[in-house]
Amino acid sequence: MDGKVSQIKTTIDILRQRFGDRLSTNQTIRDRHGTDESYHAPSAPDAVVFPDTREDVQDIVKICGEHDTPIIPFGVGTSLEGHIAALQGGISIDLGKMNAVVQVNTEDLDVTVEA
Repeated sequence: MDGKVSQIKTTIDILRQRFGDRLSTNQTIRDRHGTDESYHAPSAPDAVVFPDTREDVQDIVKICGEHDTPIIPFGVGTSLEGHIAALQGGISIDLGKMNAVVQVNTEDLDVTVEA
């Protein structure tokens, strides 16, 4: 098995232990996370993780970093520049469940929200 493929498989195995069914290797889900609104050819990640908290994201980044696995952040997939294409494989972090209001600042008329 190629070294990079082995690293990504190891990363997926560790993430699956940590996130269970919040990690998907389903081809349809992977394809959706590798396709945006641009003219660029789709390029699916090896897996998609659905974090709920900042701590989840930190764990994903740490695990991927330890195994030299690319990370692709995913909001809603409306990029027009090919930002979500997993050209070297890797793990897509779907931030869609992170939708809490963190802080409301009435004085400045702004709000801090999660991704």
